[in-house]
Amino acid sequence: MRAPIVFLAWCLSVLVASAQSPLSLAERLEQLRVQTTASADEAIALARALRDDAVAAGEYDTAAMALRLAAATAIDAEQFADARALLAAMQDLAQQRGLRQRELEGTLLVSRIRALDGEPAVAATDATTAVDELARLPGVSRESVLWAYSQALAALRGTDERVVMLDRATRLLEPGDRFPVACSLWHAMGDEQFNTAHYVEAHESLQAALACYEGADQQNSTGRVLVSLGRVQRAHGQLLAALEYYERAARQQDADGDIPSMLQSLNAQAVTYDRLGRFARAERLYRSALATARERSLERYEVFLQGNLGGSLLAAGRVDAGLRELQAVLPREKSPFLRATRLRQIASALGELGRYDEALARLDESLAAVPSQTFDDRVSYLVTRAMLKAPMGELDVAQRDVDEAVRLIEDARARVLAGDAARRGFGDLHQGVFAVSIDVAMRRGDVRAALDLAEQARARALLDLMQHGRADEGAQAPPRVADMQALARDLDSTLIVFWVDRASTFVWVVTRDAVHGRRLDVGERALRQLVQVAAGSGNVQGAINAALLGGPDLQAWRSLYRAVIAPIEAHLPTLADARLTIVPHGPLLHLPFAGLLDARRRHLVERYTLHYTPSLAVLREALQRPGPASPGRALVFGDPAPLPRRAGVQLPPPLPHAREEARRVARRFKDGASLSVGATATEAALRKNVSSYGWLHVATHARVAEEATAPSYLLLARGAGGDADDGLLTAEEVRTLSLDGATVVLSACGTALGRVTDEGTLGFTRSFLAAGARSIVATTWEMPDVAGLRVMDAFYAARATTPRVSDALRTAQLRTLRALRAGTITMRVGTQAVKLPASPLLWAGYIAVGVP
Repeated sequence: MRAPIVFLAWCLSVLVASAQSPLSLAERLEQLRVQTTASADEAIALARALRDDAVAAGEYDTAAMALRLAAATAIDAEQFADARALLAAMQDLAQQRGLRQRELEGTLLVSRIRALDGEPAVAATDATTAVDELARLPGVSRESVLWAYSQALAALRGTDERVVMLDRATRLLEPGDRFPVACSLWHAMGDEQFNTAHYVEAHESLQAALACYEGADQQNSTGRVLVSLGRVQRAHGQLLAALEYYERAARQQDADGDIPSMLQSLNAQAVTYDRLGRFARAERLYRSALATARERSLERYEVFLQGNLGGSLLAAGRVDAGLRELQAVLPREKSPFLRATRLRQIASALGELGRYDEALARLDESLAAVPSQTFDDRVSYLVTRAMLKAPMGELDVAQRDVDEAVRLIEDARARVLAGDAARRGFGDLHQGVFAVSIDVAMRRGDVRAALDLAEQARARALLDLMQHGRADEGAQAPPRVADMQALARDLDSTLIVFWVDRASTFVWVVTRDAVHGRRLDVGERALRQLVQVAAGSGNVQGAINAALLGGPDLQAWRSLYRAVIAPIEAHLPTLADARLTIVPHGPLLHLPFAGLLDARRRHLVERYTLHYTPSLAVLREALQRPGPASPGRALVFGDPAPLPRRAGVQLPPPLPHAREEARRVARRFKDGASLSVGATATEAALRKNVSSYGWLHVATHARVAEEATAPSYLLLARGAGGDADDGLLTAEEVRTLSLDGATVVLSACGTALGRVTDEGTLGFTRSFLAAGARSIVATTWEMPDVAGLRVMDAFYAARATTPRVSDALRTAQLRTLRALRAGTITMRVGTQAVKLPASPLLWAGYIAVGVP
């Protein structure tokens, strides 16, 4: 109701003004120009009245312009019949009175309708011819030529000619332009740059468009630019930032009464919730927007939203429901771009159902629907075809497709926005391409190519952080198989590399002499459940209490061994105490392999020394770092107090064992240690001193976030240094530390955890590697105080005789395991000393990440 009220108020103001002084035709035209942001019906009525009066006064150009403004409003409102009638009247008038510019402008608007109405070829020809002639007319202003280009660009969407036309238009733009047509061209340029994966340039152009609209006092147009800026964020995996843009746009469009634009913003929010895996929220948004579109008879938006709803249902695994929506909407879809998208989605759904021939026919239709594909469209087409061809045995075709898709992604990677979050998000969004590529390579029996791809896909943003500032920054590409074998030789280790997919897991064993790979019959969901059970299902203390009564439950540890180690056992070293370098993926990022139990009841740590790395490229980079200047000195923090307060969060209890642990650790360093406990263990003290020591040991509480909306932090003492000394050392802040090759021991709960992404675990281990650490010891769950103190004691005792962190950790875990089996580790329960069970929960949760 907002728009009619605005119109009524305007009409009343006109009546009042006219009683005093009639408006001129030029003033009425300007009023109409403003009115085009309100109701199309009212704009049409005003335009026709103005046309009649202008014709009577002999001002034919004003009459034609009035019809043009109303027709453009009708097109935006999808009232195509009204728009055609207005344009027919406009062109008749222009032809009769020799107004060639207005006649050509009418042709351009008709071309927009034809493009939207499923006549892209005719629209492109007519628009190109009209804009070329209009640009040559004498006396036509630069702003009018730019308007003509903007209309031609709308008619040319999805064609190769559009890129050429956009280039011609933007050459006429000047940096100081602040009128609506210039703003729309900046916007169009940003969208085109986005579609060709030129993300930095797109972001700059869209920011220019936003500033332009604001400078031209066109606030009603900024919402569409905000949606485009959100798309840039979404393409970099910054989904929460994208949602902020979309929600801001929707609020503004709702306030302006711009329902079509608001529907686009709601759709963008729903797409983002799809990416977040929150499918129920996405479906509610789609259905709400769809109901509004139907109520307002906005058919094009209705078709668009119904198609996106179908795609959302597919992503949620509801293949039959999604296919029904997509097949219902396809005959009504007139946009060639969206028709191609729906056909690809239908092809994917048919492939899921094993109907490969039908799927490929639909996919071929999608390619024929548009003469020019965007970056995302091309990648989607190639990956979809590879997914269909591979199960049919057409592996050469599938290989060519995924090779091209990977090449496109690598080309685009060089053009992403600066910053870790953007680079990481871009990598996450395109992991599915690598998953299909790996699957195709393994189907072909090309184990080495599959392994190369698995490494190419991992932790690329972390590698960028680690290489930042080096003289040869970015020069080293991810290692290939020959490099991996050299790494295995240099470390005297066997590399075990995993890639977890939805339905299966791939594993490769790399030695100095050989590479073996195979597909395991266990997928992401089953592994995630097993890892959760092994780790105490989120209640470590409860699982330990249950073990006190009935003995430790080791079934999940046996099942995990059978799932991921037993199938490759023949390729593992037979030499006692050999080293394994584990490159986990997916749910395995949270699994301490030390606890896996074989058929002879031996834990994996009893046979091998283990360490972990997010990728082999990251390990190679860490190995190339020089050691610390003071390798034998330690900075030790324990049991900080007073702890910082957070609104709505209860303070954790004191850690008396952590204070004792810190004191014991400090005494182990013969070259000297700086001990900070209680009030001296502040964030400012750590920042100031950390670069002077070869070791950093922190025994405190930690909060590790596994969701994107919350930070991970180590709790230190609240100091007097303001925000930089608030006692919350976040994972992001850790990256700013100067560690210079130090070894870091995080004796706090779950410090090896974090949000699992295809880039790796987003948490403290990643941040400390980025800050310069060579090796990190961290925990995969909440370690009980008594057991943690025992493991750390044994670790630092072993460190005195072995230079390698992973060797010392293994020695500590074995000593603790033997003591648990012997019944010599007890805890006080009331007045009794109770023997602790030999559960992996009491010793296996520590892992060594980085240089072994």
